[in-house]
Amino acid sequence: MEQKDFDIKKVKVYRTLEGTIFEFVAAIILIATWIAAVATRVFNGSDITAKYVVLVVISLAVIVMLANAYYPRRLNFGQELKNIRQVEIGIRMVRTLAVELAFLPLFMIAFTPEHDFAPIILFAILIVTVVVFKILLNKAK
Repeated sequence: MEQKDFDIKKVKVYRTLEGTIFEFVAAIILIATWIAAVATRVFNGSDITAKYVVLVVISLAVIVMLANAYYPRRLNFGQELKNIRQVEIGIRMVRTLAVELAFLPLFMIAFTPEHDFAPIILFAILIVTVVVFKILLNKAK
């Protein structure tokens, strides 16, 4: 249901309980990840390992994703958002993906290379999340 004079640039996103919960959960996961990284000596000081780079990059990506949820005009889902319902779904999608993505470095630290199935499962979950939300976005036209 396309709204006639809908302008994505005029949409303001305010803090809500839902948004705060997503941000809190992502923060707890990231804090646990950094604690686990220090405890397992991912930061051994001698060289920069791939896990260290992934941890830093994904931590920053999660923070940027959660911040961008407040600016829906920056969100790009391969289609233009045409009504407020699509904006709500898009915001929820970004927040959900941010929380799911926060688990990736935690799983990389927690599981040994012999048991690297957890990141693969997480990537599958991320793909399913995108597909489900894309279907919801298309239904909300």
